[in-house]
Amino acid sequence: MWLWPADFTGSGTAYAATRGAESALSITQDGGVTWNQVGLIDTIVGIGNILDLAISPSYSQDNALFMLTFDGEHSLWRSLNGGTRWERVFTSALANVDSIKLVELSPQYGNESQVVFLAGTGNSNPAIWESTDNGQTFRRRNAPLSIDTWSVVNDTTLFIGCQDAVNNLGLVYYTTDGGWTYSTEVEVGNYQLYSIALSPNYEEDETILVGNTGGWVYWSSDNGTLFEPLPLDAISSPLTGSITVAFDPQFGSNNTIYAASTTEATTASDERIYRFIVGKSSSWESIDSTLPVTTTTGSVINQLALSADGTLYAANSMADGGMERCLNPTYSLGPTFETVTRGLDDGAALSGLWLCDNRLWSIDTKKTKLVTYTDSLTQPITLTLPSNKAPGIGTIINYTISNVTLDWEALSGATSYKWQLNYNANFSTVPTGFEADTKATSARLPSLESATTYYWRVRATEPVLSPWSATWSFTTSLGAEAIAPELYSPQAGASGVPLSPVFQWGAIAGADSYELLVANDVSFANPLIIKIGAYALPSTAWQCNVGLNYDTTYYWKVRAGDSNTWSAWSAIGAFTTESPPSELSSPEPAPPELSSPPSPPPPELSSPPSPPPQAPSQPTIPDWVKYLIGGLLLTVVLLLITMLMLVIGIRRL
Repeated sequence: MWLWPADFTGSGTAYAATRGAESALSITQDGGVTWNQVGLIDTIVGIGNILDLAISPSYSQDNALFMLTFDGEHSLWRSLNGGTRWERVFTSALANVDSIKLVELSPQYGNESQVVFLAGTGNSNPAIWESTDNGQTFRRRNAPLSIDTWSVVNDTTLFIGCQDAVNNLGLVYYTTDGGWTYSTEVEVGNYQLYSIALSPNYEEDETILVGNTGGWVYWSSDNGTLFEPLPLDAISSPLTGSITVAFDPQFGSNNTIYAASTTEATTASDERIYRFIVGKSSSWESIDSTLPVTTTTGSVINQLALSADGTLYAANSMADGGMERCLNPTYSLGPTFETVTRGLDDGAALSGLWLCDNRLWSIDTKKTKLVTYTDSLTQPITLTLPSNKAPGIGTIINYTISNVTLDWEALSGATSYKWQLNYNANFSTVPTGFEADTKATSARLPSLESATTYYWRVRATEPVLSPWSATWSFTTSLGAEAIAPELYSPQAGASGVPLSPVFQWGAIAGADSYELLVANDVSFANPLIIKIGAYALPSTAWQCNVGLNYDTTYYWKVRAGDSNTWSAWSAIGAFTTESPPSELSSPEPAPPELSSPPSPPPPELSSPPSPPPQAPSQPTIPDWVKYLIGGLLLTVVLLLITMLMLVIGIRRL
C-alpha cells in the first residue's frame, strides 16, 4: 500500500505499508530511493537483545543515536531526537546481509560528516558496511577475519581486532580506506581480543591499547606496528578474565592507563579496576576495593569510560550493581569510588557504557532498555563570600570573632554539601567543629580567633560527590585586645641612634595599614611624629624624614589596622639619639724661634754718610706693549732673512 502526498514532487516524501515478516510502515524522503521503517514494525527486541549503541560526538547539537538489536534478525535503529522516536534503517533481513554485531560512528561525525560503520557477516564472509549518508545507504566490504572489537580513527581509518582460531592468535589489522584494503596482520597475544582504545593524543603519539580475553593488556607506541605486554616483563597474565582498557585524558602528561576485568568480584577478591603508569609502574595497581559484593552476589565490570575532565565510570553487569564513579582516579594516595544506582529499576543489570560530554548511556539487560545518566556534579562549586583573601572578616564579641558566614553558588543537581575550614590550605586534618554537612548554600561558622587567616572549601555530597571547590582564604578582624605589633628597630633602650632612623615592626595578619607615634615624653602628650588616619603607613617599615635632636630620648609605638578595626598599641619603645660631633679647637701657637746668643756690642763708629738719593722710578711698561715690540722685531728678522736668501739666489744665476 502506498501513500503519495500532494507535494510529493517537491518534498520527495511518501509512505508505504508492507506485510509479512519484518513488515512495517515505511517512509521515504528522497523520492523513493531509500526507505526507513518508522512504525508498526513486525519485530520484537527480546530480553537482553540490545547489542550495541553508537552516540554522536555532537550529540548536544544533533541528538543522534544508533542502536543495534536482535530479534531473530539484526536491526539498526536511528534516532535524531535523543531516543524519543526511532526508525529502522538497516537489517540483516536484507539480501546479502547475514548478521550485524557492531555499530560505530566516525569521531568526525557531525554536520560535515555522517559516516556510520557496521561489522558483521555478509554472504557468509566477515564484512564491514560503510554509510556516508547517516545510515540511509550502506556499502559492504569484506574483512580479513570476523571482527571481535574495533576502534574508528576517522571517516576512513579503522583498527580491527580479530582472532586466528586455527593458530590461537589475536590479530590487529589497520585500514585507511574504509575497509577496502588492510595492512598485514600484527600478532597480539594468544587470546581473542576484547577491547581496543586509542590515545587521546593519537594523532601525535600513535599509541594504542588492546585488552584480550586472557587477562592481558598490550600497548603499541608505533601505530600498531608492534604490540608489547604491560608490564613489559610479564611472563604470565597480570590480570584475569576479559579486559576492557582506557586512557586517562591527560595521558600525554601522566602516562596513566586503566583496565577492568570481567572476572566476578567476591568478598574474598573484590579488586577489578586497575591503574598503570607507563614507564613507571612495574605491576597493575588495584584502585577500587569498594565494589558492591555480598556473600551471595558479586560484581562484574564490563566496560570503562573516562570523561574529558578525568572522571572514571565503570558499568556493573550484576543485578543492582549500578555504575562505579570516581572523580580522582589518578590520585596517588588512593582514588575515591562511589556506586551510583539512583534512578535504576530494582534488579537493573548494566551492559556497556557510552559517554558524550557529561552524559552516559548503558543498557539495562533485565528490562532491555536504554538508560541514561547526566553527571552534573563533575565540576567544582563556585565560592562567593567571603571573597578570596578578604581581610577584617567577622565581629569581635568577647574577644572572639563571630558572625562569619560562608556562601557559595548552588550546583545543578546537588542536594547536600560539605564545607571545611582549616588553618592551612592542605586539609590533611580538619579541627573538630570545622566541617559539617548542609542542604543550604551557606554555612554559619563557629567562633573564630581574631587576626587569624583561615582556609575553606566546599563540595557536593549528594546524590554523588563533586570535586572540592578551589580553596579560598580570609583573615578575621584584628581585635582591640587580642594582638599588637612587635617593635623591631630601633631596639628598646638603644643609644647612638641616627637622627633619621628606620622604624621597623612586625606584620599583623589581615592588617593593611599601621599607625606610628613618636614623642619625647612617655605619655605621648605632644607627639613629634604623627602617622595616623589618612597618613597611616602601608608597610612595616618607615624611614624617618623628620630631623630628631642630638642626645635626646624618644618614645615610639605602633598599632595595626584594617578597613574596620585597629589592634592594640604595641609596647612602647625608647631610644636615645647620637651625641653631637665635638667642635674643632684653635691651632696651637708656633713655638718661638731660638735666637742666637747676643753678639758683643760693636765698636762705636761714626755715622756713615747718607746714601745718595734714589733716582725716580721709571714707569712700568704694559705687557701688551712688550708683546707688540717682540712681534715687530720678529717680523724684521724674518724680512732680513728673506732678503738675504733672495740676494744669494740672484748671485747664483
